[in-house]
This record gives sequence, structure tokens and C-alpha cells, in this order.
Amino acid sequence: MNGKIGRLSLLKFAHLYADKLASADFFVADEKQLLSMSQYPYRSDGYIVGICTRGSARVEVNLQVYESRPGAMLLATPFHVLRIYDSSEDFLCRFIVFSKAFLTENSVNSHFVESFSYFKSASIPVVYTDVQDAKIILDIYLLLQQKLEREMHPYHVEISRGILMTLLYEIQFIYEKQHLINKGKQTRKQELNMLFQDLVFHHYKEHRSVQYYAEALFVSAKHLTETIKEVTGRTAGEWIDDAVILEAKVLLRNHDMSIARVAESIHFPDQSSFGKYFKKHSGLTPSDYRAVSAN
Repeated sequence: MNGKIGRLSLLKFAHLYADKLASADFFVADEKQLLSMSQYPYRSDGYIVGICTRGSARVEVNLQVYESRPGAMLLATPFHVLRIYDSSEDFLCRFIVFSKAFLTENSVNSHFVESFSYFKSASIPVVYTDVQDAKIILDIYLLLQQKLEREMHPYHVEISRGILMTLLYEIQFIYEKQHLINKGKQTRKQELNMLFQDLVFHHYKEHRSVQYYAEALFVSAKHLTETIKEVTGRTAGEWIDDAVILEAKVLLRNHDMSIARVAESIHFPDQSSFGKYFKKHSGLTPSDYRAVSAN
């Protein structure tokens, strides 16, 4: 991966794992061992819904480690840095990968995918289901797989999209039960937060000032900061800094990449300014963090 966080395009992902490809940006995979990319941290261009059916593994999402076991669901977005490791020999899972464009095609709401709580930046990406809920999810998965096999059916893609939406709503119910989420329509403040989070994901390497994001969203920096704080409990600046620090930490764990190259890859003018920024927000120098993370 040349010292960087890998990007797993939908095309590459499909080439590695797809059983049935409904379109260029939607596919399902049946009980595969996710080993091809496991030793590297990577981001996917698509949204991933996976459920473990056998064995165990460690799933690292944005540097947080979760245990995968039968019934565990991975709910990942393009925001997430993923790594799967320490998997047992019998570790298997089923999963679905789709793009935002596929899900929202023919929809008036281009931000439909963000309406699901578990696809938000601050959501918990691994959910542990009970036997009944796991069966519901797997039954829908198998129905989806069955419909995709009807390739001669003129509406098999549209039908599959409808079943995918059913699956996402069932997962939302499971997620709400576990996290006691208050349901309701998205407020204007929540919508601003969603747009802000999306902008940060695309531009945090080049832009670290709240002012940049405020101007892009046509609001004042004060309004943006107060709104994000109200909605998420954290300021806009903290979200930006967290995105930068996460990227830096993932890159620093690759010892083949010099600290100077890490600084360059996230657009710091020099290693010194990067070091000061990193220590301010993490409490460690880049070299100290690299030493600690190696243990």
C-alpha cells in the first residue's frame, strides 16, 4: 500500500469477494474469509454491512478494536479505517457492499443513507445481535442473494434495492434497541452536522480551519461551532482535529513511512509543525506514539 491507508474501490472489492454483482456499485458476498486486505488498514469507497457467521476475529475500526463472533455485525462507511486480523481458521462472514449513489438512485433525498443512525460518523460500527435478530438479518440477506440470481428478471436490480432498504431499516431497529436512540425527523441543525461531517471527511487533509467549512456551508464559524456542539457534544474544531489525528495515527503505525512523509501526506508545511499539532491533540510526540503503538 506504499505506506498509506489503502483505498478499496468498489470495483476492487467486488473483484475480490463478489458472488453476485447487481451493478457496478452493489454486490453481495457469501461466507468469505476477509483475508486479502486484513493486514493493512484501508477505507472502502462503499458502505459495508457484514455479519459474522462462524469463527472469530479482531475488527479494528478507526483504531478501536472490536471482537467479531457469530452474530456480530460490521456497519462501515467510507469514513471508517478498517482492519481485520487475528482471525480464526474458520472465520467466515456474509456481507453487502453498496454505494450511496446506488441506494439513493431515483430518490428525492440524496442524503437518505445518513438518516440511519449507524452510518453516522460517531456511531458504533460493530453491533452484537441476539439469535433472533441475527436470523432476521441473515434471512433478508439470503432473500437478497436469491433475487440477485434472477438476472433475467427485468427489475432484479430495483427489487434488490428495495430489499436492501428493508435490511437497513431492520438494522436501524436493532441499533435503536441497543442504543436507545430517539427517533424523529432530522432537524436543520442535524442536517448541518451531517453536511459538515461529510465535508470534513473529504477535506480534512487540506483544511483544518473551522472558517473553511463554515464558508463552504454558507454559515458563520460561530454558528457552525455552536450547532455542531449542540448536536454532537463536541465542537467543529474537535471533529476536524480528530479526523486529522486519526489519519496521522494510522500512518504512524507503518514504520516504513518516515514522520516527515506522514506530515507531508496530511499537508503540514514541515515535520516540526506536524509534531507540535500532534502532541497538542494526542499528548504524545509522533515518535513517542509510534513507539507506544508498536508494543
